[in-house]
Amino acid sequence: MSRPNPLTPALAGLPFDAAGLDRLRRPVWVFDDVRKRKVYANPAAVALWGADSLDALLARDFSDQSPAVQARMEALAHKVAGGDAVTERWTFYPLGHPISVQTTISALTLSDGGEALLFEAVPDDRSPDEQRAAEALRHTPVLVGLFDAEGRRLFANPSRLTAFPDQTAFGHGFVDPSEASGIWKAALEQGFWVGSCQVTIDGQTLWHGLDARRTLDPVTGDVSVLVNQVDMTDEIEARRELAVAHARAEAAVRSQEEFLANMSHELRTPLTSVIGFAGLLRDAALSPEQRRYLGRIEDASQALMSTLNDVLDLSKLDAGGVELDRRPFALEAVLDQALGIIEAQAGPKGLTLAKQVEPDMPRVVVGDPERLRQILLNLLGNAVKFTIEGSVTLAAACLEDGRIELSVTDTGVGLAEDMIDHVFERFTQADASVTRQFGGTGLGLSISRRLAEAMGGEVGASSQLGQGSRFWCVLPLPIADEAEIAPQPAAVLEAPAAGVRVLLADDNEANRELVGAILRSVGHQVDLAVNGVEAVTAAARGEHDLVLMDVQMPLQDGVSATRAIRRLHGPAAGVPIIALSANVLAHQIETYRACGMNDHIAKPIAPVELLSKVAWWGAAGV
Repeated sequence: MSRPNPLTPALAGLPFDAAGLDRLRRPVWVFDDVRKRKVYANPAAVALWGADSLDALLARDFSDQSPAVQARMEALAHKVAGGDAVTERWTFYPLGHPISVQTTISALTLSDGGEALLFEAVPDDRSPDEQRAAEALRHTPVLVGLFDAEGRRLFANPSRLTAFPDQTAFGHGFVDPSEASGIWKAALEQGFWVGSCQVTIDGQTLWHGLDARRTLDPVTGDVSVLVNQVDMTDEIEARRELAVAHARAEAAVRSQEEFLANMSHELRTPLTSVIGFAGLLRDAALSPEQRRYLGRIEDASQALMSTLNDVLDLSKLDAGGVELDRRPFALEAVLDQALGIIEAQAGPKGLTLAKQVEPDMPRVVVGDPERLRQILLNLLGNAVKFTIEGSVTLAAACLEDGRIELSVTDTGVGLAEDMIDHVFERFTQADASVTRQFGGTGLGLSISRRLAEAMGGEVGASSQLGQGSRFWCVLPLPIADEAEIAPQPAAVLEAPAAGVRVLLADDNEANRELVGAILRSVGHQVDLAVNGVEAVTAAARGEHDLVLMDVQMPLQDGVSATRAIRRLHGPAAGVPIIALSANVLAHQIETYRACGMNDHIAKPIAPVELLSKVAWWGAAGV
């Protein structure tokens, strides 16, 4: 005879023969879901669960349940509370390996009044793949549901039951019923609906990604809709935060651009008078002392102009507003130009400027010659500034990886070792004493580094305090054919002997006086307008060969005045118009060209540029 399976005290007085259950070949057990423990199991169940004895099985701890299992058990308890039995497939892992059975679960009241679940199991005859699929469906966080053609729920996995425990029809839990209706209609009529929508779970509004597809019920073959939902709230909130951050960044860039534009205009306007009138005084009869004072004014104004340009360049680099113009150019010609420009600074100090170019250096390369020249001028200018006596050498060499190294070596004051890593940072100089002795903002090297990086290169330095420095820039400059170099534009025309009749529109009296004096000094005729309205009225008479148009003027600005002139009838509409403005940012100049202006002259005004462009466009209008 088999050993009897004694009942636990909690099961005493059950309305069935427990000894009879012991003789059943199918596994039967009783589970107390409140206390998370088994209170009875017949020998078949003990064997199914892989236990050595009933006592060993009853001693097991079943409290560590996954959220999916907890949701499933709660749903079972809710269903069987009304007295109905539920049949489901269950997969267990008693010894680490899955065992699947078809179970019938019903409610059971224990002798102590507690509620339990009675499980009766039969082997699962599904294929391994079907068992794996069912197990994955039970544990996936995706909310899976199957609904009939009327929208009634046929099936829901544990995740969906947890999210929508009371949902019996599609649409329950959606914020907008009309949205649910549209999704359902699209799934039935078009075969699918994929998108995102808002749902309410436990009073919280969330975003769900939803995939609803028409299919057939695998049991009845009737048309049904399979719905998969996944919580996308975190992802959508992250997108929103990213969009807000992007919008703030764009607003910051716009604010910075507006600030730069205003700062540039407000600084360049008075500098126009300072530099311009100082230039006019240079040809006047001055005493030596007055000429020395004039030189101080010119040096200070040029230093201020250089600082302003550095700040604008660095700000444009920060905002990503510097566009590179890649084209073939003669490399050594750019080196010579940079040395020629810096010679004016090196000459008065008695410094020797030298150039060393390796014999295998390519003649023509592809890159941005203007930006390269700017880098070289910053490196050369820095070397000349910090070299009291001796030499400054510009060298060019080809590296093994095909890149080109351009270096500037000086015999200047040098750098302390701990400062080498910092000199390319903005507003950084060697130390306070250097700043007091040599001046400067410390922006030139930072600009050079940013330009080099924008061109795909890098910069660096080596130095010893008191023994000079070597600054280098390595750039990828592909070799090009000399025939690819674009022809240089023809030289500007000289002013006609009779002079050009110019209409000068500017609301600043000092600017009108300065520009008028420069133009009249070479024989041009100048008529004046103090705002855009007067400029349009004067231009309509058709008496001028050229219009110099300030942009920021009262009553009517230069842009709208230009558009008004272009709408005039007859030859007056085609008069050349040059913007004469302290606004020098690229997008500003592009705006002026788009409104109908032919060219741009920046303030502070360079007399050579002013006279050259007046000669060119004035001759075209004669």
